[in-house]
Amino acid sequence: MTDKDWAEMMNRSPQTACKMLIDEYGDLVYAIVINKLKGTADRETIDDCVSDIFVEILRNTDKFLLSRGTLKGFISSIAKNTAIDTFRSLTYRRSVTVSADSEDVVLPPASDRTDDEIEDKLFRRHLWDIVKSLGEPDTTIITCQFFYDMTLQNIADKLKMSYAAVQKRSFRARERIKKILLSENYF
Repeated sequence: MTDKDWAEMMNRSPQTACKMLIDEYGDLVYAIVINKLKGTADRETIDDCVSDIFVEILRNTDKFLLSRGTLKGFISSIAKNTAIDTFRSLTYRRSVTVSADSEDVVLPPASDRTDDEIEDKLFRRHLWDIVKSLGEPDTTIITCQFFYDMTLQNIADKLKMSYAAVQKRSFRARERIKKILLSENYF
């Protein structure tokens, strides 16, 4: 996959472009993260960092498209900086850790929202599964519209569809999501 192929795919189908990106550069990103976090992070933290990197890459796609560098360099730079930030965060937390057994420590009260936060996270995960189950191009339309804040016109241009078709598919997809959530008593 060349940089130009990926940029064109990003314009046509961001979801497919993301999959191509992970397939092509996933090992590189893991290698960078493991190199920066070895000895300080567990596997879950490393996986979270890798996920954050790919989200950051997709958030900054427009910066790559405007740059003169290579996709590999762009990805490596984001991976390195994100891994370093994670390393700093992990080592900072360890440096300020105090034993809870110490009499000088006053622990904050437990959050009453813990159950709500867990439910929110589970709901968001379930909602994402529903969006993925819509099929193409509906999944891409909803993802671009609500996760990337793209306008319907921009989505139409990316998917090479008419504005009216994208608008209608978005409305129908949202109605299907609503119907599924209602049938599962989420509202």
